[in-house]
Amino acid sequence: MQSTIIDIARYTGFSKSTVSRVLNESGPVSSNTRKKVLEAVSVLNYKPNAMARNLAQKRSNSFSLIVQDIRNPYYAYASWYAERILRDRGFSLDIFNADNDLALEKSALESVKYRRVDGLLCIGGDKDATNIIDFYSREGIPIVLIDREVQGYDIPMVNLDNPFGARLATDHLFALGHRRIVFATSDLTLPERHRMEGFLESCRLNGIAQEDILVVSQTEEEWAEGTCAGCEELFASDEPPTAVFGSNDIKALRIIRLLRRRGWSVPEDVSVIGYDDIDISSIVVPSLTTIHQPVNEMIEAGTLMLLDLVAGKGVERVRPMAKPWLVERESTKRR
Repeated sequence: MQSTIIDIARYTGFSKSTVSRVLNESGPVSSNTRKKVLEAVSVLNYKPNAMARNLAQKRSNSFSLIVQDIRNPYYAYASWYAERILRDRGFSLDIFNADNDLALEKSALESVKYRRVDGLLCIGGDKDATNIIDFYSREGIPIVLIDREVQGYDIPMVNLDNPFGARLATDHLFALGHRRIVFATSDLTLPERHRMEGFLESCRLNGIAQEDILVVSQTEEEWAEGTCAGCEELFASDEPPTAVFGSNDIKALRIIRLLRRRGWSVPEDVSVIGYDDIDISSIVVPSLTTIHQPVNEMIEAGTLMLLDLVAGKGVERVRPMAKPWLVERESTKRR
């Protein structure tokens, strides 16, 4: 049987608390006491119980991650990368899917509370951060937000400059000669709202009148069904768009499928651009022009910030925004 602290205490004649102070280096003991306890550790082949040690230190060596839609390859990859970083350092990670639903997010946070994790990562989410703020204020568990913002609280954040990325995408379409460009989105997550801001700014700077700016928004469920009534209506009009900017790659790929069903060719008839640069974007036909997110950089920065917080180290609350870049492929073409 594996030896315990009680066995060491009996062997040395010291109390359990004295043995514990030696093993955990948590208090003063004489050099002679330390020597006898360490000799007993060797003789009895004592191996510390990690679970018991973590409980004593109020540490679980486990973390939680909340993402918005695990079906989206961006979130799936981000989850995998965060889990790998933590696993390589000896930690475990529980992943919760909020499904772009504030009620589900609140439920996930309750589960996180009862798991008594050391820290929490949140990737993406609604601009309404009441759930996060309440949880942080009540539980005091270290939190780092990625691609989400909380104002007025000292919750560290790692964000992408989404308005800048959206301007890159829209400016690219204008540079190719397109004037009727539609932004297709779900208008749910904060990143998508920021991307719409960048799209609108680019339209204004390129001389598009407010009444001529085209935005189509629908629920994620409607997007998952492969429909986009707003786009269908626009493409059936007398002046159909010549380009579509999908607020993420999945939406852009669904638009391409919708256009093909109508007999339209991409990019010969309509140019399509996405956002995220998920793996499949480079292998579909036509390959998708998109905005690349430096996901590894963002996830690594956020995860290491969280580890520093748990270790009691200071971190900067807001890191400089990561900059995305344009990846030009086959789905966009000059008019």
